[in-house]
Amino acid sequence: MRILVTGAGGFIGSNLVDSFLDAGHTVTALDRAFDADLRREWTDRWAARVALVEAEAGAIPPAPVDAVIHAAALTASPEEARCSAEDHVRANLEPLLAVLEWTHEAGVRRVIFVSSSAVYRTTPPGRVDERQPAAPLGLYAVAKHAAENLIETLREDFGRDVVSVRLSNVYGPRERARASRPRLSLIARMVGDALNKGKVIVYLADPAREWTFAPDIGRALIALLEAPACQHPLYHVASGHVLAPREIARAIGALLPGVQIEERPGTDPTIPPLTRRGYLNSERLRHETGFNRWTPLEQGLRATIERCGVEVSG
Repeated sequence: MRILVTGAGGFIGSNLVDSFLDAGHTVTALDRAFDADLRREWTDRWAARVALVEAEAGAIPPAPVDAVIHAAALTASPEEARCSAEDHVRANLEPLLAVLEWTHEAGVRRVIFVSSSAVYRTTPPGRVDERQPAAPLGLYAVAKHAAENLIETLREDFGRDVVSVRLSNVYGPRERARASRPRLSLIARMVGDALNKGKVIVYLADPAREWTFAPDIGRALIALLEAPACQHPLYHVASGHVLAPREIARAIGALLPGVQIEERPGTDPTIPPLTRRGYLNSERLRHETGFNRWTPLEQGLRATIERCGVEVSG
């Protein structure tokens, strides 16, 4: 397939591009700007099958593509992005509208919009499937939910081959702070502390969360793109691996034996209380596509740390 990925220079987007290229597809990677090392890596390894385009999502140049993955997003707060609340919503919705219009005019076969479990204000413990009503709170969450509703409307009322996928907590290679995504995941911070400080601090009362290895998302989306037809407008794409911070820290310690693991009582005072206690259920994805190849934590951590140029134990 010929796949266009928006937001391709970001954490999620760049891992999607990697997965698509590894699977033998051709990729047009679009972003406002690419890091020099990322540009060099892709062009050195995949020059014949990757085209890097620096442009806004609303200014996509003509390109022959079979599918589009819209992964561009602004997760920074309005204060961090130095914009109004209204402009923040526009920054997440207007690029999607432009992409949808472009794909319709270009006759693109299938479009996948990357959404987030942030559309759930709260969830009870246990599995959360696509039938759980969303109740977004916050500009990013509201924009994601509005986009999901738009995708469903275009699909049901206008016959468009468009779907949304919701992601939960994601970790993996290439996670770094950017202007559009300044905050790192808990696992990225723990790995960074292990490598840079030689110590990981764990708060024992912090709840477990679900974690998905970033490259797995691209492989799951390939399964959706290869399906003759998508039966639903929305799919959860998440591993179902629910892990407590203590488990993650000990897995990091096993790979980096010299790292000190300091366990403290209570909860991390720098992290807001977790209101989403459930984890995304990807049974709909597995049932329709057969995809169920989720990377175990130890293997994902190993790949993430080695990508930083550090040898790990074993």
